[in-house]
Amino acid sequence: MATKVVLFDLDQTLLDKQKTLAVFSEYQHTQFALHRYADLGTFQNSFVSLNNQLLPKAVVYQEIGRKCSIPEVLLGELLQHLNERLPEFSEGFPGLHNMLAILNKENYKIGIITNGRDFYQRHKITSLAIEQYMDLIVTSDQLNIRKPNPQIFQYALDYFQIQAVNTVFIGDDLKADISPAKKLGMLTIHKTTDSSSSAHASTNCLEDITRIIETLAEYEA
Repeated sequence: MATKVVLFDLDQTLLDKQKTLAVFSEYQHTQFALHRYADLGTFQNSFVSLNNQLLPKAVVYQEIGRKCSIPEVLLGELLQHLNERLPEFSEGFPGLHNMLAILNKENYKIGIITNGRDFYQRHKITSLAIEQYMDLIVTSDQLNIRKPNPQIFQYALDYFQIQAVNTVFIGDDLKADISPAKKLGMLTIHKTTDSSSSAHASTNCLEDITRIIETLAEYEA
């Protein structure tokens, strides 16, 4: 059976979250003249580190305020600014558009399954200018189901009316992405800088994805 559907995680798979956070934090530090309270390095390190944790954004800014001595009165403004503007600074990994264009040209159905707030994740996708390639976008907020719950993956399979064996899932997180997709019977590609034996294949380069999908034919039933 040939692969017909290619599904992606978003953050740290298609979107370079670390670069996005770093660029936005510099912008916010400048816009709010936060040098009055902390230098850019201190603010940026706190911002990136805390936003990589599973914390409510209000808690993130409370912690940033504590670490950087930012007045309480400013924290609500900073949070609102993040909610309104961060997705505009979304940075894709190299090769993103070329890879999706090739998959689209080769008539694969393409989708994204991502954890996060619906409006927030969709805004990121729009800012990356990749919405036109997507046949399906599924967010945990939309379904009230978070990866690694297999139901969110099954939702995509049902939408495409496709068997798992005809689907490839690409993600950076073994627990949230690779393991549940693989258990459902999907082929998997782990986006990682390390070699990975937990997925059917691994790479840290989006330009490799189309070639790898072709080589995964040996795993297909």
